[in-house]
Amino acid sequence: MTEMTDGDAAESVHRALAVPSRRRLMSLLREADGLLAMDELTAATGLSAATVRHHLAALAEAGLVRAERSAGTGRGRPKLLYAAVPAVPGGGDEDRAYRDLAGALVDALAADAPSARDAGRAWGGRLARAAGPAPAAERVYAHAARLGFDPETVPAPAGTDRILLHGCPYRELARKTPEVVCALHQGLLDGLLEGDGARAELHPFLAPDLCRADLVAR
Repeated sequence: MTEMTDGDAAESVHRALAVPSRRRLMSLLREADGLLAMDELTAATGLSAATVRHHLAALAEAGLVRAERSAGTGRGRPKLLYAAVPAVPGGGDEDRAYRDLAGALVDALAADAPSARDAGRAWGGRLARAAGPAPAAERVYAHAARLGFDPETVPAPAGTDRILLHGCPYRELARKTPEVVCALHQGLLDGLLEGDGARAELHPFLAPDLCRADLVAR
């Protein structure tokens, strides 16, 4: 079996989140206090069970959603219940997140990059090229999800796409050295949007566990 590369994984997430109904399902699952059943998802979205099932299968294939059987208490087959997969579920993915960050900084030192933002811009450009073409907001959302930022799209003024970042995997480092880590993430957004005719504005730590990325049309 061929091992999936980071570019393949990002492309898979792009495809899964390209459909607005799937992004709506992701928001519902992420905001839920626990697992959600099919009837709850159909009621919340107004979609048929078959359509929701199709979208959930695509999200599960991209590693964004998991399903489990409810504890059976009567006759019949136990219900399937659904939940969003945490962006950084444990040590393995968290370790990779830190390796990504360290790798970007090492690359910057090796290339004598003038700033952390420039290092981030180079990192974002590599990710964007590996993933292939996609609308700017979808590209940023997909990479933010893969890197562990627990993104959420929310309404914004005309000409702006707004993404809340609920779970920075580098939170402790960012609090200690925002001039490095937050600058690197601003550069990451710059690189992901390179050539798209939009600019990124990162607003870090609007709350202890909340940052915001605004993608503004030029």
